[in-house]
Amino acid sequence: MKIFFITLLFCLNSKALVERWSSSLPEDSKFQVSKALKSRVNFWIKIYSHYTTTQGVFHLTDEPNSILGEIDLTDIYQDDNLSDTQKRKMIEVAVKSKKAQLVKKFDLDPSDVRLQMGLRDRMRKAFYLSGKYLNQMEEIFAKEGLPIELTRIVFVESSFNVFAQSKVGASGLWQIMPSVARPKGYITKNYDKRNHPIYATKLAAKIMKENYRGLKSWPLAITAYNHGFTGVKRMMKRSGSPKIEDLIDEENVTRTWGFASKNFYACFLAVLEVERNAPELFGDDLIKADSLNFKEYKLPYHTRKAEVLRWFDGSLTRFRNMNPHLNWAAIKSKNIVPAGVPLMIPKKNFALVDN
Repeated sequence: MKIFFITLLFCLNSKALVERWSSSLPEDSKFQVSKALKSRVNFWIKIYSHYTTTQGVFHLTDEPNSILGEIDLTDIYQDDNLSDTQKRKMIEVAVKSKKAQLVKKFDLDPSDVRLQMGLRDRMRKAFYLSGKYLNQMEEIFAKEGLPIELTRIVFVESSFNVFAQSKVGASGLWQIMPSVARPKGYITKNYDKRNHPIYATKLAAKIMKENYRGLKSWPLAITAYNHGFTGVKRMMKRSGSPKIEDLIDEENVTRTWGFASKNFYACFLAVLEVERNAPELFGDDLIKADSLNFKEYKLPYHTRKAEVLRWFDGSLTRFRNMNPHLNWAAIKSKNIVPAGVPLMIPKKNFALVDN
């Protein structure tokens, strides 16, 4: 730990690409935890800040705050003598066995018991990665007249992994679906702006603005970001209420109104609380990456990949990390960066573009 602090201080003094963690959340926030949601939010605070991705809790499916038992799979995950296949099989057996014990102990139906793995280590990494993007995200949301707290939805959606992809097709930091992005011209054969941190944020801001305009409630607007505007409207009709708490408690649910939809707003609130208390929950050694310092440039003509790499100090990794929205399969096969793609180029190297 001492060595870490020495390294950290050196990085800070030399203006390297990291800095001490600090939160930019406003002290006076309109997003407060209601009494009805408090236990649910507390559950997610534990998931984000206490349990790691190799530890989990079994809970009642409809009541996450009702924890039935814990499981720690760390020893299996960290056993270098096991292959990935062996680990998966051992984990499957351990989880199945533990769940069966709890089902028998509490006389429950197996469908009533759910396992939630922790996110502490993933959250810690997300705090670091968020430093790259939050400044620009907050500026975009503020310009749209939106609370900057809404940018923290990214913690819930992707943990600030710019390469995040979901099983259902959502992509990028904001996990935007193709059906939403394609009509906006975000997806072409050469790039997918859902994976561009700035363009994706602009689209997310517009979505949030439209959600709030139509639902007149931030809890519902935020839930609609995950579940869909029409889906939330249907649940409002079934519950006969404009309150998220009533939608969560409603028994007559639609086919798509499941665990994720019921808990999305609670996860968002939990993330705000975890960020406000991050140093206490994660330690004083918490750091974040420096904000991206770039200029955008649209290629006027097809350019050899080797030429473009000069603008990224010859690093393909840096090129990819700054431009995750490009069609990298095509670039790899042809060694050409196509004309018209929007490139994010390090500002310090922008003079090389015309040379």
